[in-house]
Amino acid sequence: MRKAILLFISIILFLSCEKSGSEKFSTTLGGSTNLPMNEVGNAIYSSTFINGTRQTTNAQISVVKNEDGITTVRIKSKIPNDLPFASLVTSSMKDADGNLDIELKYKNSTEGVLDYTNLDKSPFVIAKYDAKVGDQYILNKTDGKTITRTVTKHSTTDDFEWVGGQWLYLKTVTVEQDSRIPGVDKLVYNANHKYGLVGIEVVMEDGTRVKFFFNSSSY
Repeated sequence: MRKAILLFISIILFLSCEKSGSEKFSTTLGGSTNLPMNEVGNAIYSSTFINGTRQTTNAQISVVKNEDGITTVRIKSKIPNDLPFASLVTSSMKDADGNLDIELKYKNSTEGVLDYTNLDKSPFVIAKYDAKVGDQYILNKTDGKTITRTVTKHSTTDDFEWVGGQWLYLKTVTVEQDSRIPGVDKLVYNANHKYGLVGIEVVMEDGTRVKFFFNSSSY
């Protein structure tokens, strides 16, 4: 259940054959983390759409800690009534009013984005900006299962429609993740070399699409 909600906040928040030492390739990220969006106090704005309809969540996302390049954000958000996986949000992830209230860790660098939202809390690459289509990130979990993230697109034109305070178009790396969650077909991540993780889409098995857009106040 916990990993299911973390795909909500992963709301809110790559090589065809991997290199020798694939575990390191999938779980480490270089580049500089000295970025304005990683500074404590930085606010991250978000927008949520379900099948193209914008939802009112009054989400509050802010950086509350930065240690050795690992950033912790706190997310407080209303949970839309028609969110397909709302029932998976446990009481421990809610405040007294029933709203989402949780923290998550990630690494955002000039090389790409990495998160710690899997069940083992292990570092796992979301995207690298020099990725090629077909690149994969594979995480072997302690339960013997694996999570695979595959680069499906690396755009050369501004073709990603982004809600970042206004409608804009960006070049992004698109990464798809297989799902182990009943009812969820896949997750789709979009990352941009300047703005970091700008979008997450949850595609349900029934065709419902939930999109989350992110925009740092530092830009």
